[in-house]
Amino acid sequence: MPHSSIAAEFLIHTRDLLDEYQARLKEIKSPLAADEATWKTCALQAERIIRDCADSLESGRPKVRGTLINLVAELGVERATQGISAVHSIRAGIILFDLVFDALTATVTAMPSEIGRFQSGVRALQKGIGNRLEAGALGHDTYLLNTVREVNAASRRQLAREIHDHLGNHVNLALRQLELHELQGDLRPEATKARIGSVKETLTDSLGIIRDLVTQLRRVDSEGTLQAALTAFLESMAIQEPEVRVEVNGSEEWATQDVLDQVFLVVRECLRNALAHAGAERVLAVVDIAPYSVQALIEDDGRGFDTSVVTTAGRANGIASATERVELLGGTILFASDTKTGGTRVTVTIPLLESSGEPAEPSF
Repeated sequence: MPHSSIAAEFLIHTRDLLDEYQARLKEIKSPLAADEATWKTCALQAERIIRDCADSLESGRPKVRGTLINLVAELGVERATQGISAVHSIRAGIILFDLVFDALTATVTAMPSEIGRFQSGVRALQKGIGNRLEAGALGHDTYLLNTVREVNAASRRQLAREIHDHLGNHVNLALRQLELHELQGDLRPEATKARIGSVKETLTDSLGIIRDLVTQLRRVDSEGTLQAALTAFLESMAIQEPEVRVEVNGSEEWATQDVLDQVFLVVRECLRNALAHAGAERVLAVVDIAPYSVQALIEDDGRGFDTSVVTTAGRANGIASATERVELLGGTILFASDTKTGGTRVTVTIPLLESSGEPAEPSF
């Protein structure tokens, strides 16, 4: 049997693989399948991976077209500008690997004489997905670093304006008053005394402005922040066990206060459920705030639960409330739990399509 036949047999599955791939992405509410344009770029990468697997089956050695993978870095930047987190690409890669691996297995199983080519196909699959994820992550990081650089530059410009508009004016006024004193000398003692008092008042105001600016620069993000709000919630629960850890990373200035409020409520509800029902030894909640999205992970090592039963219970439970809050912000929330192996994981992604860059007043 010609070696090319195994490649042809494998490629027969292409359309079905892409359809199933899209269906799986929609099932987990992935933004990669949310609109036709984004899906086309995702499907194109999947087709290229499938083609590389077919070429590898035909040649008997892994073949991955690196020149095409290099274009994925630009795709990573594009997705970042759309507010699509890199975690969605990773989830998509895992789904695609499972689907294509099963197709490779089915093809080789139907052609036992070609079993030796199976390894080449799998290696091409692994390398094709891995290289694309790496290239996409580099592009994503490039966008993130540039965004952080722009935010820092904006903060420096704001600080420069504060110094010029407020501190500069006060110091300039004090200088003018001293110059007038030099010109008039002691000819008018009463006016001189008043002017010196005015200079002292102006300089005192200037010191106050300096203290305010320094305080802002040195401010430790604790009071009135998401971290503090979640910590206060845990303290109010007076928890003896399980061990609970809460961590908030990134700058809250990248998110509106409404988003931060909703994230707090969602994470709090997930923590409350874990503490009340999981019977866990450890509970973890991590919130990452980036310029393009807010990511939250809440997990425990407890007994787990049947997510299908709870999410379709038709009552106003905590899961339904958390899901509604996230979806109203255009985000996604995924629940993964297993009553056999134990443990529950909740992942939340909320896009930040617009950000003013201005700090929001906390309202926790």
